[in-house]
Amino acid sequence: MRFYICEKREEVKPFKIGIIGAGPAGLAAAGYLACRGYEVHVYDKMPEGGGMVAFGIPEARIPIRAVREGVEALEQLGVQFHFRTKVVYDSPKELGDEWAEHFVSIEKLLSEFDALIIATGAWKPRKLKVPGIGLPGVYDALSLLHSIKMARIGYYSWERIPDLKGKHLVVIGAGYTAVDVAMEGRLLGAEKITMVYRRSLEHSYAKAEIRKLIAEGVEFIEHATPVRILGEEKVEGVEFAKTKIVGGNVVTTDEHFVIDADVVAYAIGQLPTSPIKEIVCASEKVLEEAGIFFAGDVVTPRNIGTAIREGRAVAERIEEWLLRKAPRRVFPVAMTGRLIAEVLSGKC
Repeated sequence: MRFYICEKREEVKPFKIGIIGAGPAGLAAAGYLACRGYEVHVYDKMPEGGGMVAFGIPEARIPIRAVREGVEALEQLGVQFHFRTKVVYDSPKELGDEWAEHFVSIEKLLSEFDALIIATGAWKPRKLKVPGIGLPGVYDALSLLHSIKMARIGYYSWERIPDLKGKHLVVIGAGYTAVDVAMEGRLLGAEKITMVYRRSLEHSYAKAEIRKLIAEGVEFIEHATPVRILGEEKVEGVEFAKTKIVGGNVVTTDEHFVIDADVVAYAIGQLPTSPIKEIVCASEKVLEEAGIFFAGDVVTPRNIGTAIREGRAVAERIEEWLLRKAPRRVFPVAMTGRLIAEVLSGKC
């Protein structure tokens, strides 16, 4: 898996760029900038590169070997990686933090680099807010997939992974993450898999993959949303309400039904995880003028191809900005800190 390809590196340029996050967007940006002759450093809390491609997507879909080859190609271009290192500003605890052995402040990086790219992805699952969500046997899909992938590539013991053999797995959602859970469920021996979606199959952007799963025996139920997880000491079922679409919106009806379940995984989206808790304000240009750029899922969760294209596009913007602003240091570190504070307080 190649994140960026060039025949040879251009002559060295007098600028250093720091990239926070070694997922597809960050790696694509690193490849472009390294090829153009810039000194590039990539920071990531995980033990190796690839981001969610390496640590969340099933091995059957994207093998870790392919990701590692892509990272090695970047190292040969001169990209310097700092793994098990989390960049912090006001970061909350997130999935994967257990791997971080070193912590560096974003203010320190701002003092060392001419520009920063924040490409930290979306490592926080969107929580399903219904009664019973805390029962044993209920998982958010992102954490479940992450654990399974970490076991498959040797970082986790299989004892940490839920036993799905002979079980009824109910998957809530119909995106690619839900598809991945269903796929792993089959590989791990689930006797029955039921996917439930609040809209119709035609509304799912993963409908082609879901049709394949249906052909392989996965049950798919349309127009239903969970209202309660059932069980005493562990999950025993899910109560759903039928839905209908009114004016493009999902409306819950009074018609309910129950599906028995041994394991439940909900895949209702991810939230961006940035070292700066609030990155959306009146104008992202405020931070760009301070040399801070954003790329990939940390802006809006998207697919791998889009993240790679955006990583390169942001790298091109940085190059134009560096050449236009050279010599750098138009915004001293203190000014940059104040700009960040304005973003956090909503003043920008």
